[in-house]
Amino acid sequence: MRIAHVTDVYLPRLGGIELQVRDLAGRQRAAGHDPIVLTTTDGPRPPGGAERPGALDEPPVLRLGRQARTVGFGPYRAMHDRALRASLAAQRVEAVHVHVSAFSPLGWTAARVAAAEGLPTVVSVHSMWHDIVPLVRRYARWHAAAAWPVAWAAVSSAAAGAVRAALDGAPVAVLPNGIDPEDWMTPGRRPAGNVPTLISVMRMVRRKRPRELLRTLLALQRGHPGRFRAVLVGDGPLLPGLRRDLAAAGPGTGIRLTGALDRTSIRTVLARSDLYLAPAPRESFGIAALEARSAGLPVIARAGSGVADFIQDGVEGWLVHSGSDLRATIAALLDDPARLAAVAHHNRAVAPRVHWQAVLETADALYAAAAARHSGRLGQLLGSPA
Repeated sequence: MRIAHVTDVYLPRLGGIELQVRDLAGRQRAAGHDPIVLTTTDGPRPPGGAERPGALDEPPVLRLGRQARTVGFGPYRAMHDRALRASLAAQRVEAVHVHVSAFSPLGWTAARVAAAEGLPTVVSVHSMWHDIVPLVRRYARWHAAAAWPVAWAAVSSAAAGAVRAALDGAPVAVLPNGIDPEDWMTPGRRPAGNVPTLISVMRMVRRKRPRELLRTLLALQRGHPGRFRAVLVGDGPLLPGLRRDLAAAGPGTGIRLTGALDRTSIRTVLARSDLYLAPAPRESFGIAALEARSAGLPVIARAGSGVADFIQDGVEGWLVHSGSDLRATIAALLDDPARLAAVAHHNRAVAPRVHWQAVLETADALYAAAAARHSGRLGQLLGSPA
């Protein structure tokens, strides 16, 4: 099947959507589909159309930036319906998979145009809409989006609830991000008696709460001096300020800010760690937390976030309701290492349910559902049974 993955943001820009779209399209290509990524994100522009893949797991990419106009802020650009329709036709697309976040002008246009053109269309929401439900609902009602013959999905149950509210109760499936758990499994067991290492991997941006996490860790070190080490991995606009805050705390905190690391390096750090922290209350999925859980680490995350889809409280980790709960839970585990070890043993013995094969099967089912929705809509318009 010729599948067009439409996304406002894509590599070489780094982020969760960018990597997941690349990985999903690459996996589909390896499975026998014929995917292509359509994006307005700038990148290499070879003459003659789409960038060809460099490896089996890399999809071709068609960059539409020259046909788009800048809107809003950041990398976002919008396209006229006619130009986008022509691009889909030129690529002989059989199904369209649109990936949207909180602000996705290309994605919304692609969903509307593809559905109107009779192409089976899936819209995946990769972010938490809880804070913008009234705004999205107004936009969706203006365009009658809930009535489009598309299949709606979100990356977690928490994210799906907000999408459902914005679409006035339209059905929304869960299409999680993909992972190969075995790629993250770490051998052996850490020696008993070692000072535990806490780790978190995130983009250093406000919504991920890195500053709040650093303050929590510094406060814990004052109350539990020398009882743990911590590693915060990631880059972003808040990183220079975090480094200043850590330097101001003085030596001997046991906390390290690494900046960005590649996947291989992150696996190495996870193998030397004991507990993963996911402090963001608006985490739509939490791929880094899933990677850590696959590596055998217990996870502390916020209840109501997407992480709750694969972390059961007291089984694979703990779900907390506030920053103070997070601090109290870490402190309790430092005082009860056997409790931490029991959950780590479970996570090493039991693989998570989220994996690429399940994601690919769910995506195929959504394409079939989108085709059925369009056929039913066409039957209604023609006066025949759906």
